[in-house]
Amino acid sequence: MKKTLINIRTLLTTGLALSAVTAISIATPLAAFTPPTFAAPQANAQCTTTPSKLSASYILESSDGAQSRNSELVLYRNGKTVAHHYPQTQITESWYLSPNQQVKPTRSFDSAKRAIEYQPGEKVHGKTETDWDYRNNLISQALLSQLDLVKETGTGCELTRHYSKTIGHTKISVQWAAEQSLLLEYSWQQDNKKEMWTLTQVNHDAKEVDRFFEQRSQYQTTDFADIGDDHSDPFLTKMVTLGFIEKGASGFYDDKGNALAGGHHH
Repeated sequence: MKKTLINIRTLLTTGLALSAVTAISIATPLAAFTPPTFAAPQANAQCTTTPSKLSASYILESSDGAQSRNSELVLYRNGKTVAHHYPQTQITESWYLSPNQQVKPTRSFDSAKRAIEYQPGEKVHGKTETDWDYRNNLISQALLSQLDLVKETGTGCELTRHYSKTIGHTKISVQWAAEQSLLLEYSWQQDNKKEMWTLTQVNHDAKEVDRFFEQRSQYQTTDFADIGDDHSDPFLTKMVTLGFIEKGASGFYDDKGNALAGGHHH
């Protein structure tokens, strides 16, 4: 099977990021995708809920002029814990914000019901996690502050801010639901390469969010620092071989789950 790669990191120092995601080629061209229309009653209903407990589903589309690729991401928020679930690879990356503002990462392999736990400050794919907004909001506040506010639409809980700017050779556009602290749409284009993240569904069912995190709390967990000492665990051996829990891995994977070198880094 031909290896495919969706590169959803920009050349910027800060911005959106996605790791451990499998790209799937699609026949439908990028331009054919129509973002969903959110009716006013639905938007109003979201106003009565808290933005710190929800799940939000996104379609991620990438095109390099010759090929279009598609993948999914589901954002889960539960107070001081946030998770990014990738249905196609059955991998969940989560982060806990400690009282002293340190970020503790965990990588869960859902099909195996196993998890790798990292300590705050420990490097994951060569990068130390320090930006909570970057994970909780899917966009770094540092990047958002660089963009120009083009217009505002809606009022109150439906207030949406539209940002845009060309930085270097990259044109970036963002639609941000201010009161919900929720990314509605993100896109960037550089020459013939372009990418779009589009919100497709928001779910404020607290029980569903609790169930999602509770299921993963039951996984067998291994501390990353202990992995090198255990050569008898077939699962850990396989994951190290694939590069999923290797310090130097790029965070990008082909359609078979094999780690790929390179990729744009922040």
